[in-house]
Amino acid sequence: DTPVTLLLFTQAIGGSESGRIAKQVLEEIASLSDKITIVEKSFVLDVEDRAKYGVEREPAIVPLSNDEDTRIRFYGAPTGYEFVSLIEAIVIAGTRKVELEDETKALLAGVQQPLHLQVFSTPT
Repeated sequence: DTPVTLLLFTQAIGGSESGRIAKQVLEEIASLSDKITIVEKSFVLDVEDRAKYGVEREPAIVPLSNDEDTRIRFYGAPTGYEFVSLIEAIVIAGTRKVELEDETKALLAGVQQPLHLQVFSTPT
């Protein structure tokens, strides 16, 4: 398995409550495996890293696979439905395996240019 680093961009002063919640969730997850590391980044001060990873707001979680960008981003606290997606992203980053249906693979094979895909989840 590949080491996974979770970059957590938060704002200590004036930041949202969801940043503290995101940190707690990540700490719980990281305590389960020595392959998972959390690296905290300041949304205000770490401007170069924000630009490097295209982080637009805080809190943001950027999973890295063996220090390589997975191009997956989570904004807000990963609770509820987002928690399951975060765990799946960590597994993908750690194993470098993505399980997709054949229909999805065929659809992706037809993509000819870069695609920016966003998924929004709202608790109900």
